[in-house]
Amino acid sequence: MAQFDMNENFGEFQKHQQELASILRDAAQVSKELEMSRDKELASLSEKVHNDTFKIMVTGTFKNGKSTFINAMLGEEILPAYAVPCTAVINEVKYGEQKKAILHFRNPLPEVLPEKLAPAAAAHMKRHQGKPIPPMEIPYSEIEDYVVIPMGADEKQTKLQSPYEKVELFYPLELLKNGVEIIDSPGLNEDETRTKVTMDYLAKIDAILYVLNANAICAGDEMRFVEKDLKGNCIESVFFVVNRFDQIRPREQPQVRQYAQMKIKEFYPQPELFCLSALNALDGRLDHDEKLVADSGILALEKRLTEFLTKEKGKAKLAMPAKQVRQILSNDALSVVIPRQHSLLENSLIELQKKHDSIQPKLVMAEEERNQRASEMDSKIQRAGRKFERLAKRRLNDLINSIPAWVEEYEPVNSLGMIPTKATAGKVVEEISDYLKNKISAEMQDWQTNVLSVEIEDEAKAIFDSAERDFSKIFDQIDQINVELTGQNYNTKTVNFWSRVAGAAGGILLGDIGLAFSGGVNGLGKEFAKTAALEFGAGFVLALFGLLNPFTIIAVILGSFLLNLGANANRAMDKLKAQISEQAVLNISQNAEDQALTIADGIEKNFHSVEQQIVNSVSRELNDLKKQMEAVIQEKQRGEGEVAARRETLKQCEEKIHKLNSRLDALIFALIG
Repeated sequence: MAQFDMNENFGEFQKHQQELASILRDAAQVSKELEMSRDKELASLSEKVHNDTFKIMVTGTFKNGKSTFINAMLGEEILPAYAVPCTAVINEVKYGEQKKAILHFRNPLPEVLPEKLAPAAAAHMKRHQGKPIPPMEIPYSEIEDYVVIPMGADEKQTKLQSPYEKVELFYPLELLKNGVEIIDSPGLNEDETRTKVTMDYLAKIDAILYVLNANAICAGDEMRFVEKDLKGNCIESVFFVVNRFDQIRPREQPQVRQYAQMKIKEFYPQPELFCLSALNALDGRLDHDEKLVADSGILALEKRLTEFLTKEKGKAKLAMPAKQVRQILSNDALSVVIPRQHSLLENSLIELQKKHDSIQPKLVMAEEERNQRASEMDSKIQRAGRKFERLAKRRLNDLINSIPAWVEEYEPVNSLGMIPTKATAGKVVEEISDYLKNKISAEMQDWQTNVLSVEIEDEAKAIFDSAERDFSKIFDQIDQINVELTGQNYNTKTVNFWSRVAGAAGGILLGDIGLAFSGGVNGLGKEFAKTAALEFGAGFVLALFGLLNPFTIIAVILGSFLLNLGANANRAMDKLKAQISEQAVLNISQNAEDQALTIADGIEKNFHSVEQQIVNSVSRELNDLKKQMEAVIQEKQRGEGEVAARRETLKQCEEKIHKLNSRLDALIFALIG
């Protein structure tokens, strides 16, 4: 297969990945020996680091050759590639020793299921009726029966939500063996249900390959997605792939490339843009024609993508947990835990009992303070949630009040004709419904960017700045107890509050918003706001789309519209517009409170995740202090033999930590210099 040598780049990353996983496993063992309660978290992080993969989503509108492009990258025709909209569910292409396909079901299943389902899947769902549907293996040769929209299916059926969540396709290819997963998403302009499937994945991926069509470069719907869903949600890792570039006459190719760059630069000042022919690349690889592959233009993209994943994204994946475990070993184990235990072992049993008794009231006070501050933070978050709910309700009311004017001013392309029929009226309803969707999408995007995200960031800053002040005082109390126990002062002020919170978690942070902690408090509000706006803002807009489904509106108003035309046929369009407006307003009004509550609860839930992280960090330090104190007392009670053994364990742990730190320093230097 003609391509540059990817293995060397991925091999270097995998070497660093395995080294960090090994360090984390050893650090977990040291944590266990020191009674630090970090062993489980560090072991879990080791497993995550070791198994972490690069997720690449390929997306774009259905005519642009997504599946052909993926097959070209993989070098084999793995995915179906047709000239009609076909992909109905997410396909995750992963490495496996044997070709295998696993079908995953939605839990719960959609209320209304398509009529044409694969018989095996229908039987599987029936067997597990009323329970979560477990995944099932399907013949690799039959994946089209599950991921492809049936040709000739009723249009209403094609717009129903699939009962399948995704299909995992395992394949023995070198690119996949290097830890790359390819996510094939449904086309963006097929239907709002499948668009939401794609949107739900955006926060999980490492890079997006956005496939454009050279013959209709940067069409309106494509650039709306770039503006609204990619740049609008602060997604930066985007590679733009202009496919079918070979179909452009050579003398026109520079202008097409320049035009694409100009359009994309409106949102990405330094766009990653690659012009190629996916079909030529695929044919070249299938026929072992290296020149055809090289001339296709795909190699430049693969080289840059590999560089980005291994040298930029890969370093970020490894550097943060490496720094976190370095902090746990140095700032916690070496600077606090080991000196504290050495100091306690020097005391007599009577002195230890006295110290134990003297610190108990202070530990209780610290725990009470923790509970009080947690309760206050909880109340602030609940108030913020209700604020977001009010904001969402006001926005929905504004939309409801605007819909009649929007519909009235819109001039449909489709006509009702001299004698309106069900068919002509249906086309008008669908056109106006689509217009409303686009209008609401633009309005909601503006609200999300200029109102919701700003409010989220302001609330996050207010709540968590206050939490930093309050819980820093509790950390000070814990440090003072340490001084009382050991007679030693600890320079804990060199570790900022958020690093201490993150370190106490043993590197297990908060999923996508974990990055907020890497920059300390200054990054928290901003990064959290981005994540929350992405997760709930986009989903909120798409939920509104569902309320404007033209089939729903047609079913409700079409019969009465035709029956009641009478002598007013010359005003048919005005009458139909009025009914569409009325039904759209009704649909949104009936669901407004639920939609507002959903968005508020979602953001509130993420705030509570940060709150829980803070509270847990304080609890962890208090529990470790008590546990280590009691362990030393028990060793003293068992005699000098146990004390001597404990001193030797501490000495060995210290030596292990120094060696681990040397390995970490070398790894961090290799990653970021």
